[in-house]
Amino acid sequence: MKLLQFLLLFLFSATVWAQGNRKTTIVFVCEHGGARSTIASAYFNKMAKENHLQYHAIFRALTPDSAISKETKNGLIEDGFETASFIPVALTPKDVDANSMLISMDCTVPSSYHTDKSWTGIPAISADYRAARTTIVKMLDELIAELKK
Repeated sequence: MKLLQFLLLFLFSATVWAQGNRKTTIVFVCEHGGARSTIASAYFNKMAKENHLQYHAIFRALTPDSAISKETKNGLIEDGFETASFIPVALTPKDVDANSMLISMDCTVPSSYHTDKSWTGIPAISADYRAARTTIVKMLDELIAELKK
């Protein structure tokens, strides 16, 4: 009986430790927080939910605009997203912890932050929302597949 109790306690402790050390928040960062990271966050949260993944994304900016771009807002609304709460916010150390994965999007994050992934080559949203969204969703597909492993 003591062996069974020990094994159960060990398995419970290992599970709690693994959950505590798993990255569960995805932090998308772009220069102004009004386009690339906003789109990535919206789509990631939708895709994570559809794939039953226990992850949540937020978007941040290096130098935040006062609002998301009109192209981003209109495109996301057309895609079925509610955008009223999408307001660019500056990246701070509070946004990144041991359970966060930081993904930069066509920008250089200060070296004081650990960047887990750097995504580049995303078309300008102001020039072609659909092309940018398609590129971002392809990158997200790869990330979702990686997180499902």
